[in-house]
Amino acid sequence: MTAPRGRAALQGRARRERGQGALRDVLCGVDGTRAAYEAVRQAASLAGRGGRLTLLAVVIPSGAARDRAGAVARAKRSLDYARRLAEERGVRAEVLVDERGPVAKVLLERAEEHGLLALGAPAMSRHAHLLIGGVATKAVHLLPASLLVARRPPAKAAFGERIIVANDALESSDALLSFAIRLARARKATLVMLHAAGAESRFHPTRIARQSEDLGRALGERSRTYVIPGRAKNVIVESAAQEDASLVVIGSRRVGGVRALGSVSERVVHEAPCSVLVVRPEDCRG
Repeated sequence: MTAPRGRAALQGRARRERGQGALRDVLCGVDGTRAAYEAVRQAASLAGRGGRLTLLAVVIPSGAARDRAGAVARAKRSLDYARRLAEERGVRAEVLVDERGPVAKVLLERAEEHGLLALGAPAMSRHAHLLIGGVATKAVHLLPASLLVARRPPAKAAFGERIIVANDALESSDALLSFAIRLARARKATLVMLHAAGAESRFHPTRIARQSEDLGRALGERSRTYVIPGRAKNVIVESAAQEDASLVVIGSRRVGGVRALGSVSERVVHEAPCSVLVVRPEDCRG
């Protein structure tokens, strides 16, 4: 990864330092697919009025000049439509076309200048994504910014109306829970704190009990806590379906190499039935 670039990076950092927060400074990849347009809707919803939303289309630099010009024209049409979607939600958006490629490299580099990277859910299987180095897979492992992988919400809940926060009960889970509570308050959402008590779990009943009390005090009847036996990925994915959740919030340890193959957050990004927000540890504070 390259270092953040120039004035835009400094401005993005300054906004976050002034308390704007990662979710208020969003880069959204636009490729003309329905999944990408859903990411635009959800990115605009998170950024809100006054937030910073940047819509980026990456054109792969190949082929004849005429083909390239056609690709740029299609990208601009997609961005125009995406901008209208954002404006319908009261959010003004900047649009950019990047003709350098490859797509993953450009998106991840530019994400370093923002608090959140929003992408449409991958159409390919997790295994195919691992083989080709798909953007969502790389993004969840490297986390140059927090990551939203967007899917259409279930019929029974609007985006962000029913949230699950996956709690591993480690020390860092306090900050993630606080982040999820702030998000649920802002959206007047129901929040379920979920812990999977499987073989890989480090079960801390005292910590979970305290966190459950904190959650109840913060959200009252709009909160629930579940401790469910099973492997973390399976418990999270199945619970999201059973709860008709429209968003799963999960942390990441930024594992790489062989260890990344067992990443719970990466598996949930690919297999959850709803949108997934992977939060960097540094974005949980404040």
